[in-house]
Amino acid sequence: MGLGIEAQALWLLIIAAAVAMFTKYIRLPYTIALVVVGIVMGALDLLPQMLLTPELVFHIFLPILLFEAAFNIDILDLQKNARSIAMLALPGVLLATTVTAVVTYYGFQLWNGGPDFSWGHAFLFGAIVAATDPISVLALFKELGVTRRLSLIIEGESIFNDGVAVVLFGVILGIAQGDDFNLLSAGRQFVVSVVGGGGIGVLLGLAMAKVMSLVDDHLIEITLTTILAFSAYLLAEHLHISGVMAVIGAGLMTGNYGTRWAMSPTTRISVSDFWEYAAFLVNSVLFLMIGIEVKIVHFGPLWVAVLLAVAAMICGRAAAVFCTAPLIGKVDKPLPGSWQGVLFWGGIRGAICMVLALSLPIDLPLRQLLMAMIFAVVIFTLLVQGLSIKMVLQKLGLIEGDSQQSYETRKGEIYALSRVQLELDQMVGRGLLSQSNYELLAPRLQDRVKELHTDLEEAAAEHQNAVAEELDLAEERLLHAEKDGIKEAYLAGIISEKVMKKLLSQVDERIFLLEISTKKRGASTDPKESE
Repeated sequence: MGLGIEAQALWLLIIAAAVAMFTKYIRLPYTIALVVVGIVMGALDLLPQMLLTPELVFHIFLPILLFEAAFNIDILDLQKNARSIAMLALPGVLLATTVTAVVTYYGFQLWNGGPDFSWGHAFLFGAIVAATDPISVLALFKELGVTRRLSLIIEGESIFNDGVAVVLFGVILGIAQGDDFNLLSAGRQFVVSVVGGGGIGVLLGLAMAKVMSLVDDHLIEITLTTILAFSAYLLAEHLHISGVMAVIGAGLMTGNYGTRWAMSPTTRISVSDFWEYAAFLVNSVLFLMIGIEVKIVHFGPLWVAVLLAVAAMICGRAAAVFCTAPLIGKVDKPLPGSWQGVLFWGGIRGAICMVLALSLPIDLPLRQLLMAMIFAVVIFTLLVQGLSIKMVLQKLGLIEGDSQQSYETRKGEIYALSRVQLELDQMVGRGLLSQSNYELLAPRLQDRVKELHTDLEEAAAEHQNAVAEELDLAEERLLHAEKDGIKEAYLAGIISEKVMKKLLSQVDERIFLLEISTKKRGASTDPKESE
């Protein structure tokens, strides 16, 4: 008698927890270990009834993963790298899809005795494998201390190219199923879906932040953020725009404005911990189930198609990175060649590819072949690229030295203690801490901060470009704070709209000059040291 769905779900959690504990003792990324274990379980026909359905992933898993990822991105960091991310997530995805489709189509044409693979199949495959999911790579980046800007670009690209790839897949699938094709109409549908979805998410996120400002209860606010993540997705899908982009927009607003203006420090920590756990749980189950699902496809008889799929994916990713890099250099700080290599090899495929593969219509010709090709690409990127990315980082000299780690450690400790000081002040202000105890604790905290500032100065002397990078970041944040102050002055009736626009224009000009200065400095330094 087979296990019930409840028992199977319990076993998945037990196995995921065991793998998580085991990977603490071996040098293997957690998500990759889960896929390997899942493949073994699939081969042994364990938990055979557990299926990874598109409904489960689209409506449950996807909103959680996307909301958590967007929630943890600093919007100022995102704005700073927005042009690089946009180039990779928009023209990059279109290039990857097109090049992958062309290589796949002509590869099948040259394959004597191969199936009748149409342009529709080729573009469907290209759109599906254009979406990256570098969760295991980013975890390794944090462990090894890879430069922050590179991590932000890879993370930002993965979030936004998911949305673009899903929308593009929907357009291509409609064409493949016989919908009337009009380039202008398809382009309009694509733009409306992406921009409309993001806009809905931003509005819902800001509205929910206003609601959360009315309460100070971490359980209620966790519930409100959960409602926001799922309602943003469902509302956008109901309006026939991108639910993925809606969740991303809602997550960005909550993580940057909701936590700042609507949550106390204690609530902020509780909400962040909840979403961290939710993402950990979903990723654990999802990557384990990806490995299990691979058993439904027999790669042996399709080895030519599998090799062709991997080769086409590699060509598409190369085009997405190396052809957009010169364009990025014209609109943003140039990407060093070593970074381009990491962006190329670090384009891991995962959950989104699997979801889109499983959502292919049952009656679509060559559906099983397409699924075999997509699964092969996912497994190749996870096991081959994922396991070799550390070696690539070492060869390219992108793993930070002890001096940079020491510098960043001190900065992190000082930042954390600033939050401690804020909490301490709020506790005494609310009567939760007596004045005498405050006067006992505050000097200890101030002494620790002074020690850390001294250590930071020493570490900065050994870390090249640290002072310049810090100054750039400080100037940028102060300019954005000045813009916020101007807008607040207008809302308070202190200045007119005309004066507000004049002052904002002046600050924008200073921001532009700062970006030009930073770009020139970045281009003139050693690429391996620049950010």
